[in-house]
Amino acid sequence: MMYLELFKRVKYLNLVLKELPGVVTDKENEVSLEVLLKDKELKQVVCKLFRDGHHARAVEEAFKFLNNLVKKKAKVDPSIDGAKLMKQVFSVNNPVLKINTGVSQSEKDEQLGYMEIFSGCMTGIRNPRAHEHEWEDTQQHAIQLLIMADHLVERVRNSAKVKI
Repeated sequence: MMYLELFKRVKYLNLVLKELPGVVTDKENEVSLEVLLKDKELKQVVCKLFRDGHHARAVEEAFKFLNNLVKKKAKVDPSIDGAKLMKQVFSVNNPVLKINTGVSQSEKDEQLGYMEIFSGCMTGIRNPRAHEHEWEDTQQHAIQLLIMADHLVERVRNSAKVKI
């Protein structure tokens, strides 16, 4: 994973720099996350939480942001949420948002796969953090999940809304 390797190198460089006199690296987490995440709105939601050590909360907010972005772009019933929302919006047979043109079997497989990924993220990532007040994530685990959220945000932004 290129991003994780980049993060490890930045972290190592910050450790080396800390040993040099007069070098301040207090913002290493924020700077590293700023480099790893591409979506500006997502960064605004998660970077301060992450920097302040609220790793699980940053992950939760990232996936809530993703959920709301899907709702906003798809313009579906606002009461539909989470895994159910993702299955409806990214459905292979009747998608509201298309990841691709859906012509070839590979494109249909990609649509199905992303539907399951989006749905699974709501059930397996967002929900545990939203419903368990003591849920914790290590810094590394949070970074991995935030990079995943960033990728999914990009897929939503690049998706095409089907005209109904």
